[in-house]
Amino acid sequence: MADILSSLDDKIELNRRINDNLEQQAQALFKSWFVDNPDSNWANTSLSEVASFVGGYSYKSEELTDFSNVAMATIKNFGRNRGFKAEGFKGINPSAKLKECHCVNLFDILVAHTDLTQNADVIGNAELLLTCGKYNSIIFSMDLVKVLPKEIFPYKFLLAAMLKNKIFKGHCLGYINGTTVLHLNKKALPEFEIRKPSDSEAKIMNETLAPYYKRMAKLLQETDKLISLRDTLLPKLMSGEVKINETNN
Repeated sequence: MADILSSLDDKIELNRRINDNLEQQAQALFKSWFVDNPDSNWANTSLSEVASFVGGYSYKSEELTDFSNVAMATIKNFGRNRGFKAEGFKGINPSAKLKECHCVNLFDILVAHTDLTQNADVIGNAELLLTCGKYNSIIFSMDLVKVLPKEIFPYKFLLAAMLKNKIFKGHCLGYINGTTVLHLNKKALPEFEIRKPSDSEAKIMNETLAPYYKRMAKLLQETDKLISLRDTLLPKLMSGEVKINETNN
């Protein structure tokens, strides 16, 4: 029994390490383009020129439930050391006040606007939605902001790399209010300054980054299934409902 569970845990950990490496590679590409060798001809502009910002859903505690196909992404999905955690989803039966803009799709960008950690570990972090976990659809809470690329800059993977970089995090740290609960000033995102490559260059960069994030999504979704299998298998193995030779088969 221990060997079976250990093999599942090993695969889960391997997927995590691979995703960490993929993220580092994506950030290395961004650094080579925008930090080490930026083109002097690129325009300086603000994030608000290339992206729009959508606030999240304001929910009531009685809407939360363990029995729903809809989940809400919250700051609990944001790891202190970066990364998106599927276990942070909260099942919810949202009220009629839910708007279509509160829904989030795979590879949409979310930025943490609130933080309960005193060290500001989470606030200002940007994450792509890489999995829906066990749920059919996802909305996002008012603790987060959805960043959508505008038609003039339809390059969500490049935009994500910009916002996942430590330069953006450092920018956000200068816009924090609060003591016990930290809040990000609404001006933080629109006032972030970026270098805007030509359309042809941005397209190539986006296409170069896409396989990294798509691979990360595939591995994270695989991890969700492995965790579900492990958590389902463990009590059955311990109770004798499932025998070791059955699992081997």
